[in-house]
Amino acid sequence: MNRILSVLILLAMAFAGCEKDDPPAKFVADPSDAAGNLLIINNSNKRLVLYKEEVPIRKISSSSSDFLINIPNAAEGAVELSLYDYELVKDDINNPPTENVFKKWKVPLSKGTALSDQVTWHVGATNQDSNSGTLKLKYYSYSGSNGYNVDVYLNSQTGARIASLKPGDQDKQIGLDYGAYTLHYHYWSSDQNTASGIEDHGWMDNQTIDDEEVSFWVVLNAGRSESSIVVNHKGTDAGLVYYGKLNVKNNTNNPVNIWANGNLIEEVCYLVGGNTDALSLISGKGEYTYILPITTEDANATTYSLKATTLDGKFIQESDVEIVADETASWNVGE
Repeated sequence: MNRILSVLILLAMAFAGCEKDDPPAKFVADPSDAAGNLLIINNSNKRLVLYKEEVPIRKISSSSSDFLINIPNAAEGAVELSLYDYELVKDDINNPPTENVFKKWKVPLSKGTALSDQVTWHVGATNQDSNSGTLKLKYYSYSGSNGYNVDVYLNSQTGARIASLKPGDQDKQIGLDYGAYTLHYHYWSSDQNTASGIEDHGWMDNQTIDDEEVSFWVVLNAGRSESSIVVNHKGTDAGLVYYGKLNVKNNTNNPVNIWANGNLIEEVCYLVGGNTDALSLISGKGEYTYILPITTEDANATTYSLKATTLDGKFIQESDVEIVADETASWNVGE
């Protein structure tokens, strides 16, 4: 009897040893939609999970191919989107640890799915900052322009392409990680007589500001989470972006913050070298000269609504000041 019992125990142990743990869940990326209001370009080399208001809605492959998604948004308000590394949430996708969020972006989404309704989220590989800002691109249509289309690239002519624009496109929204970037414009037109179907019209990598050749800088950070850029036309004076200067003198004894069109002026002015350096703050009896873009369509002058406040937000003074291309306007605070 003892011998039979021993054999049964050995057999049970053998069968137990043959049992295998359940294999881990296999990652299956969701397909791209045929039409949508959000285009994701995943350059992170990570498999990602997209969440809307912390609810998972899509699994995205590590491919950098365009991934189009339609997110219903009848009210067309701002939507909180976040991306998580699949490897960090695969054990419980419905309850992601918020401290592990990879990227997040708050952006208004259209209820439509036309190409003009789409916003693009360019997802980079760095995870130094999970926040994304919004770049708005405007490519005005002018009677004197050549009608070229333009592709916009990040940081170099071989960098990531973040937008393709035709004349007349306005407020094309691009989600980018916080950071400093240069934009590079590649111009082209359709040509059915060429093998590629297009005619290449070259690149534009720099602009002239204050008689100096400088890059097309874009800076996005906590103090400048949104930036609007007017894309230059090539080969013609029509559609060029003009800049003027504003010299602000603080005649009070205390530091002040300067605002332009409802935003801190550092969120609006051109940033030499891509650094804000708290430019909105002017010390008592100090002054600073800002370079401001003229973003009004087909104009070389525009009016900025200026305001000065104390550091704790108390109103001091406001005024409308005209900024003219290549000229310097003045505004005195405390007079």
